[in-house]
Amino acid sequence: MTKTNKLLVADDTFSIRKAMPEDAQALQELMLETARWLKEKGSSQWNEILQGKDVHNLSEKTAANEVFLVQSQDGQVAGSMIIQESPNDWDKALWQEETANKAHYLHRLMVARAFSGQHLSQAMIQFAATFTISEQVPRLRLDTKKDVPVLNQLYQSAGFTLKGIQNGYSLYEKILINP
Repeated sequence: MTKTNKLLVADDTFSIRKAMPEDAQALQELMLETARWLKEKGSSQWNEILQGKDVHNLSEKTAANEVFLVQSQDGQVAGSMIIQESPNDWDKALWQEETANKAHYLHRLMVARAFSGQHLSQAMIQFAATFTISEQVPRLRLDTKKDVPVLNQLYQSAGFTLKGIQNGYSLYEKILINP
C-alpha cells in the first residue's frame, strides 16, 4: 500500500504519493508536455527530453522511490517531482564541494498544463520542504536555467536563496533546519 498525502490548493485537494512503475506512461507524457511548454517559453532547459533523452532517468528514480506523483480528486495526473536523497552527477557538477553538506535535491518539478495557474507548484515545493524536514535533512536544493524568469521567480518566492550561478544554471537552496 502506498502512503498518500493531501495537498490543499485554494479550493481544491490533490493527493500526492510516491510514483510506482505503473505510472511510467503518465509520467513520460507529463515530462514531454512540460518540455514542450518550456520550449514555448523560449527555454532550452529540457530540450534533451524532446530528443528522447532523460538525464535524470525518471524510471530509475521511480524504482528508487524518489518520484512523487500528484493527482486531482478525479485521478488526473496533475504534477510530479523528484526528491533525491543524495546528489547525482549533475548536482555534483553544479554544486561541487557544497554537496558535502547534507541536502535533498529537487528535480523535474512538473505541473500539467490543465492545472497551471492554480499555485500547485508552490504547494508541491512546500511538500518537498516538509518531506525533507521529516527526513531530518537541513537543506533543499534545486537548479534552473538562469534565463527562465518564471522559474527563477517561482523559487525565490518560495523562499529559496540564490547561492550562485554555475554553467548557466541558477543554484537555489532553502535552509529548513539549522545544520
